[in-house]
Amino acid sequence: MPAIFFVFIVILFQRANTMMVQSINPLFVKYILHTSLVYVGIATAVYAASTLLVRYIISIRVKPVHITKFIIVGMTLFSLAMLGYFFSDSLAEFLFFVVISGFATAIIMPFLLSLVNFVSDKKDIEKNLTIYSLMLSLALVVGPVLGTFMLAVLSVRYIYLLLFMFAVAGIFFAIKINKTAKNKVKEKIFQENNVIYGESNKEANNNADDIKIKQKRDKLIFRLFKNKKFLEVIFYNTVFSICFASIVAFGGVYARNNFNAPYFLITLLFAIFFISSLLTRIALLFLTKKGKIKQKMNIMNISILLSSLSFAAMFLSNNIIFYALALVLLGIPHALIFPIGTMRISEVVEVKQIVAANTIYQSNFDIGGIIGPFFLAYVGEAYSIKLIFLSLSVFLMLAFIFGRIFMKFIDYVPNN
Repeated sequence: MPAIFFVFIVILFQRANTMMVQSINPLFVKYILHTSLVYVGIATAVYAASTLLVRYIISIRVKPVHITKFIIVGMTLFSLAMLGYFFSDSLAEFLFFVVISGFATAIIMPFLLSLVNFVSDKKDIEKNLTIYSLMLSLALVVGPVLGTFMLAVLSVRYIYLLLFMFAVAGIFFAIKINKTAKNKVKEKIFQENNVIYGESNKEANNNADDIKIKQKRDKLIFRLFKNKKFLEVIFYNTVFSICFASIVAFGGVYARNNFNAPYFLITLLFAIFFISSLLTRIALLFLTKKGKIKQKMNIMNISILLSSLSFAAMFLSNNIIFYALALVLLGIPHALIFPIGTMRISEVVEVKQIVAANTIYQSNFDIGGIIGPFFLAYVGEAYSIKLIFLSLSVFLMLAFIFGRIFMKFIDYVPNN
């Protein structure tokens, strides 16, 4: 089997896991550990903060030739964290395993995205990036659907055993990636004049030159933050991530409090949201194969507008059907923003910067996961979750307007 096949399989297992963790954790904290909405926000923020720190301290500096081994380590840690969740009886214990699972996620997901670039031929990169996003969407449907069936007969706690089994299966396929992809990665590096992050074989054997290598690597990372086209992608991704993290943290609690929805119906609502996203990404894959994805930044900008409208609909919803339709609408920008961003990154950054760029890109989900749930939890506790939805709708509309203005000027301002 080609390396890309195993990459997609691990993506399927791991993304199903991480999404279920993010959507089930708030329910566990609120209704099993019997805490307030503030602690729901704190637990979500702790998860995001742990992934963010690891990505910027460790993941962003890992050499491409080592990423397959890191994925195996991350999958192993994640499986242990799932068992830890299952046995947790206090908030302190639970938060400890939140940190472990966040640490593992930070190791796994950016490297899987980078592997799609490294094991793909140049002509197949956009197609494979779209398939990557499609696998993410498929995973986001499979996880909640299985969770819906389990929650119809079991308590929230037992979902973590399902996630543990997914993680163990992921370890098996991660080992397959290590066997099939490492030579492909080395070959890709060699094709780029045997230079990545400023490193050559001769330099690697010289301790004095190792310092220079690190300096060049840091310089490459710093240069990303001067790349205005890259920062434009980061802006849209960060804005949406704040809102996505908030709906994951509070959407289920809102459905239970306002519509008295049982747990299995809450996971079904998430499944509906991700089915909308999956169908949109299938359409995106078709358009990508036809070579019709041209105005990438316009697509991201319009996606922010759709997100604003969906949160406005949630604010106005007075029954669970209307709420479900708002989630369907939100599934469309969820489907578009991430894959379009990865395509744009492959266009505007150097191959030597791909691992760092993808790590930074995915780290912005963590920033959103900290900012949104942590601060908005206090709004929801003091007033209502409906006010959270209204605040997000206004925030997204302002981001849409700012994005339109920024797009008009970026082509006239050269990158340094």
